[in-house]
Amino acid sequence: MRAPLTDAELDGRLAVLGLVRDPSVTSPPPSKNRTVVCKAKTGKKRVLVKIADGPGNVGVLREGSVLERVEPLSRAPRSPLHLPHVFAFDPAHGLLGLEWIHHGETLHHFHRRSGDYPDGLAEQVGHALGFLHRMSREGRSHYALADAFRDESDLLECFLRMRPDFYARLSGAGIDFFARVQADGPAMTGLQALSAQQLRESENALLHGDLRQANLLRVARPGKGPTSIVFLDWELSFWGDPARDLGSLLSDYVLGWLAPEHRSEVLGRPVLEGFAHALIASYTRAREATFKPDADFQERVVRWIGTALLISVYGITHYEQVLDARALGVAKHALEMLGQPKEWPSVLWGEVKR
Repeated sequence: MRAPLTDAELDGRLAVLGLVRDPSVTSPPPSKNRTVVCKAKTGKKRVLVKIADGPGNVGVLREGSVLERVEPLSRAPRSPLHLPHVFAFDPAHGLLGLEWIHHGETLHHFHRRSGDYPDGLAEQVGHALGFLHRMSREGRSHYALADAFRDESDLLECFLRMRPDFYARLSGAGIDFFARVQADGPAMTGLQALSAQQLRESENALLHGDLRQANLLRVARPGKGPTSIVFLDWELSFWGDPARDLGSLLSDYVLGWLAPEHRSEVLGRPVLEGFAHALIASYTRAREATFKPDADFQERVVRWIGTALLISVYGITHYEQVLDARALGVAKHALEMLGQPKEWPSVLWGEVKR
């Protein structure tokens, strides 16, 4: 990969791809990657171009590779899985051009703006996710690229086997936090069980890998049918435990129940239970006929929720460099979920059957 590109080199590569920067649109602020909004030289299409900022940034390459494989699923008749269309992918120069989606709002903003958690939305997401997992398992040779897509910086593994370079970057609050986690024997056993599950290739599927409210876009299509949910940001996609995607997303909702940071995030348990039940039930119906949401699977979902909550606490210690009462409370519940997962399905979503 030839990166980073100078501005002149970037404009040259965009021209080859049939794109030119759109000065009428302010580009989104960079997150993991530099991004620019462009328009096609022919037509009026706008395209969001993600730009890798160096050879070490493989996220753009991974996302482009995954979307090239997964996008055909979204074009199948009556497919529940909606993805941004890949306009152009230039792995040699670290460029990925995706359609600019109009009339969209992330679930993060939708829930906080409306205070609404409709079962129908949960069913849409569960249906699409179950479809992705089922189809990737049925086409295993096309999707099971574990070595190519495994995330070596996975924080699950850092809790179990911390690398020296990771430890060196921890704040004082972070060191205290990791010490608390590693001193909890049942929780560490739960983390180890998840790590072992990731290696059971026969039970795994292609994961989104970063399924959160902020990566699901609720898109209204005026005059073109019902609102759809578009799955964004596939940079962390890899082959792994299907329960992980469910746990990752549900952790956002569980956090709104356990420890909301703002009033707009408050989520009562009955609403949480209804939404989570609709999500898992719809997911189950979309999976292959042999799939059963048995106790083992539901407990793994709980443990992945706990892991995602621990990662959110790590974020607090990393960016705010504190381990305050809210963070400690979240960590306490997360450790309980990891160490005693049997107690939680009935609390979070009730009974789920095939």
